[in-house]
Amino acid sequence: MPKTNAVRATRIERPKSLTELVKEHVRSRIINGELMLGEALSENVLAAQLGISKTPVREALLQLKLEGLVDIQPQRGSFVFSMAPEEAAEMCQYRVILESAALRDALHNDEAGLIEALEQNVRRMAKAVADDDMPAYRRLDTEYHRQILNRAGNRFLVAAHQQLEMRIQALRASVTSKHRTVEESLAEHQNIVKLLRTHEKTKALNLLGVHIRAASRDYQILLQEQARGRQR
Repeated sequence: MPKTNAVRATRIERPKSLTELVKEHVRSRIINGELMLGEALSENVLAAQLGISKTPVREALLQLKLEGLVDIQPQRGSFVFSMAPEEAAEMCQYRVILESAALRDALHNDEAGLIEALEQNVRRMAKAVADDDMPAYRRLDTEYHRQILNRAGNRFLVAAHQQLEMRIQALRASVTSKHRTVEESLAEHQNIVKLLRTHEKTKALNLLGVHIRAASRDYQILLQEQARGRQR
């Protein structure tokens, strides 16, 4: 039989549209705390900064509204999302429910793999703290919780958490050291792993809840301060 040369399919990556590029740019600035919660977003200013027309900026902001990162108010304009302190408390209680369920399932699926991944993560977190690299620490904080969710093996848990994740990142970036020290946060992450390593799963679950509720208090303080500032 004659030989045939197999043709390997090559996937050509589609270039990103202007709207996608603007969306990624604004999203990054929000979740890194560069744009403050409740801050006005001017289509004209963003378009001028990026050297483009207003159309892709407007489309990007509409898409970010669907992600919960932008609030578009008729006759007033577009703003970085904000929330009432009680909403932050409810969001974090929802996180406790989701992440506690995910941790139980992740331990059941692959306890050793989860513990190893979290141990590697907290070592990198400790280095970020030692280097005073807070952007890296915040990324690793997000990754720590994402490890728990992803290893649960439940796509619906992951999807539910993803709806919150970027707003959580923005809140985390906005919280200042006067609320709670990064060393306290790091210690909580480390202690959860230590408890898992010694098979104290109930204590680890309880500490995960304590950790998320402590973050909730930070967010509520931040939002209360912002509300008082707007009233002056």
